[in-house]
Amino acid sequence: WSIRGGGAAASLTDPATKITFNDTIETNNKQQLTLLGVGVRKKGPIKVYSVGVYATPDRKELLSPCSKTTTEALVTLRDSLSTNTGTNDNAQMTFLLKMNFKVSAEKMASAIVDSVIPRTTSSTTETESVKTLQKLILDGVAATAKGAATPGTELKFDCLSNGDVKVAVDGKEVGIASGLGSAFANVFLDEEGVSPALRDSIVENCCGMVPPASANEEEKEDGSFEITMSQTSEGKSNVKTKFQLPKGVKDVVDAAKNTNSESASEKGASSTTTTTTARRDQHISASIPITPAEMPHFASMSVMMFLFIYVFTTVRDTKDTLVVSNCGAEAIPFLKLYGVMPCATAFIVMYSKLSNALGKQTLFYVTLLPFFVFYGVFAFVLFPNRDLIHFPLAEGAAAAGGGALTAATNLMRYWSFSLFFIVSELWASAGVPLLFWQCANDVTPMAQAKRFYPLFAVTGNLAPIVSGKVMSNVISLQKTKDDIGFGATLKKLAVIKAVVGLGIIFIYRNVYAMAEERDRKERTEQSLSTIRGIEETGKVQITMKFEKPKQKLTLRESMKELMQSKELKAMATMVFCYNVCVELTEVLWKSILRKQYPSKSLYMEYMANFSQTVGTVAFLLQLIAPGILNVFGWRGTAMIPPVTMGVLAIAFFAAIIAGEDKIPLAQALLIGTVQNVANKVTKYSLFDPCKEMAYIPLGPDAKTKGKAAVDVLGARLGRSMGSASQQLLVFLVGGASGSIVNCTPYLGVCYVTAIAMWSKAVGTLGKLFVTPEVKVDNTPKLESIGQAITIIKRIEDAKSEKRKNGNGKKQAKK
Repeated sequence: WSIRGGGAAASLTDPATKITFNDTIETNNKQQLTLLGVGVRKKGPIKVYSVGVYATPDRKELLSPCSKTTTEALVTLRDSLSTNTGTNDNAQMTFLLKMNFKVSAEKMASAIVDSVIPRTTSSTTETESVKTLQKLILDGVAATAKGAATPGTELKFDCLSNGDVKVAVDGKEVGIASGLGSAFANVFLDEEGVSPALRDSIVENCCGMVPPASANEEEKEDGSFEITMSQTSEGKSNVKTKFQLPKGVKDVVDAAKNTNSESASEKGASSTTTTTTARRDQHISASIPITPAEMPHFASMSVMMFLFIYVFTTVRDTKDTLVVSNCGAEAIPFLKLYGVMPCATAFIVMYSKLSNALGKQTLFYVTLLPFFVFYGVFAFVLFPNRDLIHFPLAEGAAAAGGGALTAATNLMRYWSFSLFFIVSELWASAGVPLLFWQCANDVTPMAQAKRFYPLFAVTGNLAPIVSGKVMSNVISLQKTKDDIGFGATLKKLAVIKAVVGLGIIFIYRNVYAMAEERDRKERTEQSLSTIRGIEETGKVQITMKFEKPKQKLTLRESMKELMQSKELKAMATMVFCYNVCVELTEVLWKSILRKQYPSKSLYMEYMANFSQTVGTVAFLLQLIAPGILNVFGWRGTAMIPPVTMGVLAIAFFAAIIAGEDKIPLAQALLIGTVQNVANKVTKYSLFDPCKEMAYIPLGPDAKTKGKAAVDVLGARLGRSMGSASQQLLVFLVGGASGSIVNCTPYLGVCYVTAIAMWSKAVGTLGKLFVTPEVKVDNTPKLESIGQAITIIKRIEDAKSEKRKNGNGKKQAKK
């Protein structure tokens, strides 16, 4: 809690559009509203309009105690509006939109309404109100001089005390849409709001301010103070309680008076500091929304993500080299289904138990260090002694068991290679998804998260490039291309991974130290502000929010949640089909790769180059992904991954079916490599962003419970189904050799089926992003036109009749 309040209002200019908003506005009821913040609404690279939010002075005072590093202020502002405070039509909050880009009346109305709809309860009343709001905006914009929302056009939306929204365009009131005040405000104020810059501006301008003492408010002589709770656990609002100020706190207040006096004498010196601080609070650029003060934290987290992904890329290439070269690509489905899945389950259970017994940072070290210890032991102990620790091949085992059985048996024979594969798969789940993001979420304030997280991904995509380059250089230093040379490479890579591990630990400690220092400063500032506030006003306001604890979904609950929403089922289908497609082509590609590069060193070198290619293409595609989405829309962009992967996969399958006589193995491998690059690149840059965007129009339950259900069922079932189908095909049609290559035609049929299901799911979700057409009733216009035509026809008939009569009279005279 704190007692800091809002300072004096001031006009603000949106830095993105240079549009200025006055410090106050006056409503039709002569009510003064104060400016809270401004921001820009972007659609891709286009800056559509600037928006300023105004509110009653008491609402600005509610924000003053809130911290600048959390979303507390925005939650408080939304909560203050969600409560119906009366039946009058006084404005509680006003959103003023000033156009910067020309938009037609229909598109403007549809765009705003599309943002409001997901924030309503979909009741019949609100559905009708949404239609009313759309018509009001359409009529208001169409009535302007140019019939469109051109630069300079102003749209004003007053959220009234009775919960309604009053619409005005260029100062002319258009009408009222009932019951949408809270939903409309959430378009700009909730965590998925259309203008992140507006939310940041509100927090920056209204939070952490010390309220000046009121002129008519006398300091309490008895040392008491008053606490106002905005809401209690019983749901009561604005509960005030008077407390006697403890002697210890009173002494601190007296000390604060002296401190304030000393601070006043140093006002000149502090002005220079204020200027420096303001400069440090400015973003580096529009494309890099980070202030110089935030740069150490951002740089540390970016490097940490880079190191996590570097290790992931290195061990991914190494595990494939070990298993495919010794056990065959056909062994991978067996290992994933019967090795990785049970171990991943055991890991999750163990991690959950340790999280209850260990502290946060201790849990991080206990989870991280075993991975690097294993990689060191494998490189320096297990691999050099592989001939001693591995089981010998029984006589006639290969001939008796067939290819599929041999592949599965080899996993047990080369148990250390299988163990390396399993540990590396666990790292893929524990590295970035668990350890990194858990740390990032813990030390990154919400105000920074939405600016930092996309840039983390851009930095992380550089790791595969560096990893592939390092592996290629290390392999080039091998004196021989046999297992001895490969063992030397493993040792060098293990040393590099150990250094990377130490780097992760060092950065981890550093970012937590910076976070603790930031929290310490905030607590100190909060305490000082509290002391000054008690001394000046004798009052303190406490904002408390009570929430129900979130429940984790079981598998049955996940299935039930999916079955209730066609949108969630479509998203689960997309995730499921993507993972099936990856499994069906990846194993076949690695089988061809093993034939072309039987040596471990050559295989790893090829995988290193593959990782470089993936990293480079993903980095470039991620830079232009927003432009692709802006040009093709959601549905067009979401169709790029299945179409690209499907076309390349069909070409890959056709090349293998044609045989080496018609298409050389090297060309088939090249097609497969391009296809696998497309698998990963389109997922990172297009598939994942489109999938996450699909949650935005859905309700809050779908964004939490539904998303968990999709993650649990979609991805896991996709991988398992892909592995199980390959195992079945290898046993049934793999032939005596048990080769996955013999199953290519059947894999192609399964692949095309998955692509068709995927495309259908995209079509279902695409309806969420289709702008509804506004039907205009042209009946009155058509009736007017018909009447005009009838009148013109009558006039023409009259003229014609008159000419005939005139000609008849002339002939009669003759």
